[in-house]
Amino acid sequence: MLTDLYEDEDEEDFKSESAFRAALAAGRVDEARALIDERAADPSVPGWLVTSMLEDVGLWLAHAGRHDEAIASFERAIGLGWDVVPDGRCEIARVLLMAGRHDEADALWRELRQADPDGVWTLNAGGMAYGQAGRDDVAIEWLGEGLRLAMPREDPEHVVDQMSDVRRVSLRRLGLESDELEFEVEAFRARGAARRKDELAEARAAAAQVGMPVRGLAVTVAWLSETDEQTARERWPGWTEGLAVDEPFAERRVRMERHLRDRRAQGDGPLLVVTIDLDDFAEWCIEHGHEPIDRRSRGSFAEVLRELGEGRTWPPGRNEPCWCGSERKYKRCCGA
Repeated sequence: MLTDLYEDEDEEDFKSESAFRAALAAGRVDEARALIDERAADPSVPGWLVTSMLEDVGLWLAHAGRHDEAIASFERAIGLGWDVVPDGRCEIARVLLMAGRHDEADALWRELRQADPDGVWTLNAGGMAYGQAGRDDVAIEWLGEGLRLAMPREDPEHVVDQMSDVRRVSLRRLGLESDELEFEVEAFRARGAARRKDELAEARAAAAQVGMPVRGLAVTVAWLSETDEQTARERWPGWTEGLAVDEPFAERRVRMERHLRDRRAQGDGPLLVVTIDLDDFAEWCIEHGHEPIDRRSRGSFAEVLRELGEGRTWPPGRNEPCWCGSERKYKRCCGA
């Protein structure tokens, strides 16, 4: 009987969470906020779930340009004990930059940095936000400091690649060449690759002793954002014929996450997700005589992009944007 009771509660939680996600995905933000109020008033609902929902609403509002409402959502989450790394106020500072309120944003970023001087995630968040706001000189400084902190301790946050990639974009936009710090990053990456190679060799040797194969194959996954996937279906009527499984986007990303986890468990790697820009893909198909609806074409194009240094290593860090393109943190999306 107790088991049945818990199963009923889990089912209700799932239904409520699904209703919230559906409302937010459809842009019915008032409905989503009403659902949050219901959960917040229920003492049996864990606080982290309510603050996570407020975070999602805040991110949606920020993306929609409703900056004051986004800040209010984040502030409410903080008031309810929102416990995240980096400090939840980083989201408020980021939205202030998006809203063009740079003096307020600068003051808050300074406060956050002083409170967490060795916090790589705070430096990463600030550098990313300043880069997105077009303030590349500040982005370079913040991300550079983050790299100097992360590399000596072997990057336990797994964020060096992301910070370096964004920093190089800012350098290029300012017309600057890669500097000494970026050369240090290249050396750091080379040492990491050599270390992973040694670890794989050790794993293979250990597995061979017990008769377990370790393949260690590099994996490149071609991925489309939800918007581009829908556009592809409209652009090429035969698109679904080239899919291994024709399914809703939400189910596709869950299946891909499981696939990637399975490949890692089998000893494969590195694992790279390459998000394809649909217009670039269409031009490449015309130029090279490939059929866009053939999934092998997408795979070939992804490999080309990989060779050019495109793509994101999977899995991302818990607080990094999810690989699927949802703009949510990995821990709140496919990594949940």
